[in-house]
Amino acid sequence: MLSMILEVSGTPKPGNIDRDHDYVGTKYEDFLASAVGVYPVMEKACNEGGIGSLILEASGESVLWQGGGNTHFGAYILLFPLIKAAMRGPVDLLRDNAIEIVKETTIEDAVDFYRAFSMVDVRMKDKEGLASGEKELDVGSESSLEELSRRGITMYDIMQISAKNDLVAREWIEGFRRTFIAAEKIAGRRKAGTMNDAIVLSYLELLAEEPDTFIAKKYDLEKAVYVQGLAVDALERRMTLRELSHRLYVEKINPGSTADIVIAGLFVALLNGMKV
Repeated sequence: MLSMILEVSGTPKPGNIDRDHDYVGTKYEDFLASAVGVYPVMEKACNEGGIGSLILEASGESVLWQGGGNTHFGAYILLFPLIKAAMRGPVDLLRDNAIEIVKETTIEDAVDFYRAFSMVDVRMKDKEGLASGEKELDVGSESSLEELSRRGITMYDIMQISAKNDLVAREWIEGFRRTFIAAEKIAGRRKAGTMNDAIVLSYLELLAEEPDTFIAKKYDLEKAVYVQGLAVDALERRMTLRELSHRLYVEKINPGSTADIVIAGLFVALLNGMKV
């Protein structure tokens, strides 16, 4: 919960909602309400529940508390395996345990995951063969869920299929690589400066390192690479953070996948003893 609150409060965070910027229909307060509202599900994850069912329950709680739609769906995909990994063993085994946990996901997790998609009004294009034909997969329909069960597709299988085009899914397949990179960046910068600067500058570095797939899905890869280049410009001081922030808000570009990885990185850094 704290990692979600800290991430959305980092300001200025170019392209994403922060204390100074809202989007039409989705506000800063929506993210706060979502983060606090799902606390009981986070607590439950420490003791019980499959990853898919936890994402489904968290999505339901999120939309009960705010009207801004999908605020933290990608973050749930990363946080629940990490929470369960933290309960399985010592913090120095967190990454190894998280890798084991995602590989243990089931068909039931996949079905619940797809139900959660429909709850937060997300649809998945059937480009990877999860359904028959060249049609859009209605993740809320019973026929699509039956197809998942018939094929024996687990949630880990879904992430393998999606990893090529999705940074969050790629974390499952690559052993939470960027999550732990983010944790190191944030913790290192926190030792030298404020929590806000640690979040914002780590976010900017991550954005400069790899194209954000949320942008690529909404627009195209070219647009994601364009934003990556702007982040490099900001890091090398060819433009200020506020100039970059203004440009992305005007162009309605939202690097949502990078924000999800920052949330997961914050969770790991806090678990390792970082103080706010």
